[in-house]
Amino acid sequence: MVLFSEMFVSELIGDPVVDRLQENIGRVKDIIVALGETFPKVVGLLIRTGGEKQEEKVLLINEIDLIGKQFVTTRSPKDRVVLTSPREGEVLLLRDVMDQQVVDLEGARVIRVNDLKLAKMDQDVRLIAVDVGLKGMLRRLGFEGAAIWFYHLFKKNIPDQMIGWDHVQNLSGGKVAIPTKTFIDLHPADVAQVISQLKAEDKAAVLYSLSDKTAAEAMHELEPMLAAVLVANLDTKKALGIMERMPVDEVADILGDIPPEKSEELLRLMKVRKASQIRELLKHSDETAGGLMTTEFIALPQNLTVEQVIQRLRETAPDAETIYYLYVVDESGHLLGALSLRSLIVSPPERPIAEIMIKDIITVKPEMNQREVAGVISKYNFLAVPVVDNENRILGIVTVDDVIDFILPPFSRRKRQMLG
Repeated sequence: MVLFSEMFVSELIGDPVVDRLQENIGRVKDIIVALGETFPKVVGLLIRTGGEKQEEKVLLINEIDLIGKQFVTTRSPKDRVVLTSPREGEVLLLRDVMDQQVVDLEGARVIRVNDLKLAKMDQDVRLIAVDVGLKGMLRRLGFEGAAIWFYHLFKKNIPDQMIGWDHVQNLSGGKVAIPTKTFIDLHPADVAQVISQLKAEDKAAVLYSLSDKTAAEAMHELEPMLAAVLVANLDTKKALGIMERMPVDEVADILGDIPPEKSEELLRLMKVRKASQIRELLKHSDETAGGLMTTEFIALPQNLTVEQVIQRLRETAPDAETIYYLYVVDESGHLLGALSLRSLIVSPPERPIAEIMIKDIITVKPEMNQREVAGVISKYNFLAVPVVDNENRILGIVTVDDVIDFILPPFSRRKRQMLG
């Protein structure tokens, strides 16, 4: 049984390792743990041996008598201590976990692992918590005395900020630690906020861990350029799975910002109808109504009744974005009128929609500047505005969320941009 009291990894790194006769063996370079249990068990220490020929060796836990803050002692004399060679795939706390990023899913923020706490549980030494606070950083830097100075100056202690390891799991080979509450439990905006704060290599790791549906919802909340960078670095299968679950206008925004060869490859693999719609959108500049619009909207013939429309909506189950308004068109696609859901619900079932539709409709042209489109939506308090060609055929709709940054007051806009 190893003699051990609670300590932090930073307090153990660099400690001398001696045998029972105080003969020098080496110094602690890292701590090896075995994952798979709620609190990972320490299975050995990686040490740098002393003497002229310095080597990195593993001192297994059953060879250790005492692990203390000042030194580590072995059970046997130096010449009888068994040292093994490091093995590929072992998890080293200093190398693999310390200074890595921890995603706090409760607060949708990314924080850094400043230190790791070890404790005795039953007969084993285990990793029990992550220190993400200022106190852990000061300890790492050897400035623990600064905490005492802080208390004398402000009459306050620097608080501990610990995350129990039972609330942490590993992602991407132990490189990113994430609380066990899943991303699916978060709002897509919070998922996007977390992703935007991660290091580049970890953003992709998080996306690979998400279902395609959750990843697609998060993409909607990311800045378009960041979303494009992420898609460009995903493998084709994952990128395609995500974009198949995204609205066509958002996919067009992403494909317009990634290398043409990658964009064309993804378009060839998409469903024909969706790819065709995206290609049409890509013809328009990003900063115009045509570039902002989605071609996913509800178009209805004018000879339907209220009951027939409601039945059609039940059968097609359109998503929330496309059902802001319903648009009435003739056989050639010319826009005749628009219906709100409210007027549809309160009208008698047998009433023709031609009698309740709004005929005097505000529209925009595909070449209209995005700021002007935002002005129209804001002025008339629209949830969406139709985009029509010179012959008044409806091409698509621009929804309020597509122009929200132009409608928000400056302070809110800056805050939204800071959050990604």
